[in-house]
Amino acid sequence: MFDVHTHLTDEGIFRDLEGNLRRAREAGVRRFLIPAYSPLFWERARDIAEKNRDVYFAIGVHPLFLDDKEPLGLREALVKHPKCLAVGEVGLDAFLPGSDLARQSAWFEREAAFAAEYDKPLVIHCRKAYFELLELLKRQFQAKPVSFLLHSCSCSKEQLGPFLEMGAYVSFSGTITRSNARKAKELALSVPNERVLLETDSPYIGTDKVRPPLVRPLQVMEVAEAYAELTGLSLEETEKLTEANSERFFNFEKAAPAFFETDRRS
Repeated sequence: MFDVHTHLTDEGIFRDLEGNLRRAREAGVRRFLIPAYSPLFWERARDIAEKNRDVYFAIGVHPLFLDDKEPLGLREALVKHPKCLAVGEVGLDAFLPGSDLARQSAWFEREAAFAAEYDKPLVIHCRKAYFELLELLKRQFQAKPVSFLLHSCSCSKEQLGPFLEMGAYVSFSGTITRSNARKAKELALSVPNERVLLETDSPYIGTDKVRPPLVRPLQVMEVAEAYAELTGLSLEETEKLTEANSERFFNFEKAAPAFFETDRRS
């Protein structure tokens, strides 16, 4: 199983990083991706990935952390690291009143162009700004197409359609484990199986059994069980499907062949 979105750098998880990784591995989680959403966490994400063969990372600036200082030259150095698989998480967030979407959009355009320049996929965060996001991606695609993942997607099925036409992958988190999450489950069923990835967004998104901030990468198994039940797949089929999708989306064999082969043999 691959948790494609876990914040191992955040203090709640980082304080017992070894224990959290051990418990997840014992449950069957084989890979982890840290979306380092602020320059303040980029180097910590790299360090964790270098010390753990099954951990990878992405770098980006989340729309709520645009004011965090970015050391000169660090972005270009880290994106070339063999375990940096993506640019993210980046995106738009209009959840809070007074959100500056113009500023966020300018940053997103910069991040998308950066991902295209270095041939990395985008891990995208979006809340209540899917129309604006679609227009920005269309503009980027006119310059150069870029692969992208809508992480913990929360849009409607109708909103999702144009993104799927552009080749979007979609990841689902603990929301689909909840009995009352009808919209999220319908959305998960509307995504082609070969485009689905699974995540926890730990420690931030709760599951049916565990509330934030106590969510850990271990809970991706609960997400996998929910997706399996939803689709009629077995848990083993779900694990194989979503791992293969993750390897394809992050282009493992090209991006990190040495680490990938070691991971595969273990």
